[in-house]
Amino acid sequence: MLLARLRFLPLAFLLSACAAPLLLMPSQRDLMWALLTPLVGFDPNKVNLFEQPVIKQRMTALLGSHYEDTMQLLRTADQLQKEGPLFFVVSRYTPIPDIAQQAGLVWNADTDRLAAVIRHGDRSEILTEAVQGAVSAAAPQWPAAIAPWAASAP
Repeated sequence: MLLARLRFLPLAFLLSACAAPLLLMPSQRDLMWALLTPLVGFDPNKVNLFEQPVIKQRMTALLGSHYEDTMQLLRTADQLQKEGPLFFVVSRYTPIPDIAQQAGLVWNADTDRLAAVIRHGDRSEILTEAVQGAVSAAAPQWPAAIAPWAASAP
């Protein structure tokens, strides 16, 4: 009986060795926080913020067919800003005036939620990630620089 239990001991060690790194891996929120916090105040283009895999993957999924146009606008931003739990960039001008005038990208550290606002003249379009485990889709929070645009969204 003891030999039968000892036979499974190597398997138990193997499984625990595989599970340990999963328990120690940082969450998506932790990775975003670690990436964005030291970059506040810096030009997102000079630090290749939009090319970081954790950002680019989420932005690609969030923006979908709007990705290229929104990126053209966001590349005009000159500073990553922080307001409370919100990290954000805002475009300064538009290289594509017939498509959109401005864009803003916001990451909420409290909810680990990425959201974008694209302004088209007097109306805006909001694109947002779903909140994990949320029963209803609550409206995202916006920094003061972007809140007026978001108010004009349907």
